[in-house]
Amino acid sequence: MKTIEIIPFHSAGEFKLNETRSTLMPQISFRLRNSRESTEGLNSFIIDDYQEALAYYNKTNEKLFYVLFAPLPTYELIFQNQNLFALNSGDIFRFFQNLDRDLYIEDYVGFGSLKCGIDIYAPNFTDDKSSEVEAISFAIRGYFDSIAEETELNIDVLQQNM
Repeated sequence: MKTIEIIPFHSAGEFKLNETRSTLMPQISFRLRNSRESTEGLNSFIIDDYQEALAYYNKTNEKLFYVLFAPLPTYELIFQNQNLFALNSGDIFRFFQNLDRDLYIEDYVGFGSLKCGIDIYAPNFTDDKSSEVEAISFAIRGYFDSIAEETELNIDVLQQNM
């Protein structure tokens, strides 16, 4: 079993936030399937698709700002000594409530913690508090704030403020 440890606003295993793509790519042991570019609002980014994760880099400076992991039986995603992949959405929600009393909930999408910089994608969480977790993501400080507050996201500004 491979272990990926999350350190909020810093790293998840080999993925180090705000590190350049050219530095990280040789260090990442996951197999790269493909890469693509995308634009959303003010942001242009590069998405590296690994079998186990998606890594998002700011196209302006090629620094990592967001990583999404899909639960896999051969991996543990560890945060605060807890394997998040081993829990359903309700268990993760209760776990995070002990760390952050101000969790945000996205209707029919999931929930997250601004304090921990982690977001849980669990469709149908609004109706079923034990729904299956389809992805767990982490990001630079401020990324999830824009989602929770429904404000426009500007990756360049967030990375400049780090």
